[in-house]
Amino acid sequence: MRPGLPALFCWAALVTGCSHFGYYKYEKPEWTPPEEGAKVQFLNSLEGGARLSGPMMVALKAAMDDYRPPGMTPESQKSPEGQCLARWEYINTTVFQASDDVFYVLFAPDLSQCGPGFIVFDAGAEYAIDGKGRILAKQ
Repeated sequence: MRPGLPALFCWAALVTGCSHFGYYKYEKPEWTPPEEGAKVQFLNSLEGGARLSGPMMVALKAAMDDYRPPGMTPESQKSPEGQCLARWEYINTTVFQASDDVFYVLFAPDLSQCGPGFIVFDAGAEYAIDGKGRILAKQ
């Protein structure tokens, strides 16, 4: 056996195991089948829609990644409350621009969407974030 072969095997085992040590793998969004996408007709104008500036998007992404870390899925949660809170579609979000470089992001879960009887205290969060995506404060 060559002297470098065991070292190569150890290196290969470590490299493939890096995903188990917290490195996040980007997952691409799901696309519908082409025949379903062909039915979509784009609007002539998006006037009246919500307009988010670049710094606002940076602030929103920072808050989203802190509130619910990337890779967290409803399937990974054990309790029904956790499964509900892990779904973005049940989280109402408000973004407010206080100044040129300070944004407030509020996440308020709509537990009525989870089913009857769901009560979770302190499930929401409010962030103060600068336009570079740095979290200034959280409550």
